[in-house]
Amino acid sequence: MNRCEIYINDMGGWVRVYLGRGEPAGETAGYLSDSLTHWFRDRPNLRMVCIVPVSRDGDTAELHAWYEDRVPPVTTDQQPQ
Repeated sequence: MNRCEIYINDMGGWVRVYLGRGEPAGETAGYLSDSLTHWFRDRPNLRMVCIVPVSRDGDTAELHAWYEDRVPPVTTDQQPQ
């Protein structure tokens, strides 16, 4: 069984999903897409705006996805007393 590591970096407004060490069996794009899907499911307040695949040698090597936060942050003057 092949093992691989997929990394996800939240860059503050966009997220980078990329393959670390190892080689997955099959197409890399599916693993990256599945990881990105789970990342967004864990953050229901975020809405994906745009996604761009990054390819190397004809294969998808990374996914970059831009997002917006649907819930505005609470400021100190909005907090209940």
